[in-house]
Amino acid sequence: MIKYYLIEEYRRHASIAKKYSLIIFPLYIIFFVAVGASFLSEIFTIFPYKQFIIINTVSTFIYGFGVSSFEFLGRSKERASITTITSYLPISQKKNYFYLFLRDVIYYTLLFLLPTIIGLLISLPFSGLNIYQISIFSITIFISMFLGYSLGYLSFSLWYRRRALYYLLLSSLLIYLILVMLSISPFPPALFQINKNLYWLLISLIFTTLFSLSAYILTPNELKDVSRKKGMALKKYERIFKDIKLAKEMEDVIRGGIIVKSLFTYFLPMLLLLIFVKIINLSMGKNVYNPMSMAVMLSIFSAVIYSWLTILEDFGYYECLPLKASNVIKTHIGAYLIIISIISIPIIIGFSINSLELLPASLGLFYLNSIYLLSITAYIAGPKITSLLFNPGIVLKFSMYSIIPGMILVIGTFEISIYSIITVAITASFMLLLTFYNFKRIERRWVYF
Repeated sequence: MIKYYLIEEYRRHASIAKKYSLIIFPLYIIFFVAVGASFLSEIFTIFPYKQFIIINTVSTFIYGFGVSSFEFLGRSKERASITTITSYLPISQKKNYFYLFLRDVIYYTLLFLLPTIIGLLISLPFSGLNIYQISIFSITIFISMFLGYSLGYLSFSLWYRRRALYYLLLSSLLIYLILVMLSISPFPPALFQINKNLYWLLISLIFTTLFSLSAYILTPNELKDVSRKKGMALKKYERIFKDIKLAKEMEDVIRGGIIVKSLFTYFLPMLLLLIFVKIINLSMGKNVYNPMSMAVMLSIFSAVIYSWLTILEDFGYYECLPLKASNVIKTHIGAYLIIISIISIPIIIGFSINSLELLPASLGLFYLNSIYLLSITAYIAGPKITSLLFNPGIVLKFSMYSIIPGMILVIGTFEISIYSIITVAITASFMLLLTFYNFKRIERRWVYF
């Protein structure tokens, strides 16, 4: 059965991209890992080896947990897949979702871990690493990801058993990760990598097995979603937003729980980034990052919000309405600005609490980079953001337009001087011109879905 689950996953990705495009993401990983590993000695001069390992293993764990949670909860809502037609097959729901779990472990390990190992092997002549070190690190990364997969599997089971337990798990996980990043609580995969002690590897495997077994046992034989009765509030939203399309979008956002999803996919990584920055500041003995550079990094995470508004959209319905694709894109843009303002402004104020004089500049840079990235995403990818992941041309264009200005803004705001102000001002002017240009072109480019 796992064979057919893997074939379905491959066909699902191939249906939204050319087959050769599926290798783009692994190639990106190979390239950046090989380049990054070649500068390990320089990296370790910035912050200690121990903190580097904790950040890497925790990030990999979050990636595994996020992918697993999204796959389980997302696939349980699909209408036509092996996952959702098991009621017609001689297979129980428990086995169905266990196969789904094994498929994710295999598929995303090949997609993520294998390219990482290849990149490290390529870097051997330049990084000073050896085969033993790469082997230990590969085991560490796999265990971190596997632990995340298994916990995501468990969170899915709790979602259909009792929502209170699901939210308790997420809250506990958030608190635990904060304590790990502050070096208060241990993270077994990281300790295995740091100490090369098999005890921590065994602990990691025990927890992974425990989470997976608990998830299998708790997965109900029949998935019944909680029925929600919510009255239509379209007229109310139309009076607020003065636009029927934006009113409909915001009602969908609220009814679909997009705000809650955004908090977990946007706020949690940003919180961990804030802790990571504090660690760097402590290791450097000075404040390397200030509220302005943090606001720029926060704006990069805000792209997640736009993906939530587009990735689950069913464009078949829009094709039957007197709407152009550009109309829907503009509506998404309006909703995006509202959502990022609700979530991000309190965070930026928190960044600036000790230097409120930088708050206006921080807000300005946040909205500048957010809207700039949005204009690139909306113009290049249109309403179907999945093309950003699998189309090589789009990936290349997006990288060219987004990475360089973003790096200039982050580096230029590290230390305030006349030269950094001039550099940021020139970059911001370029970004504003390109933003207006992109928004003007959306109308002409995106007519059909």
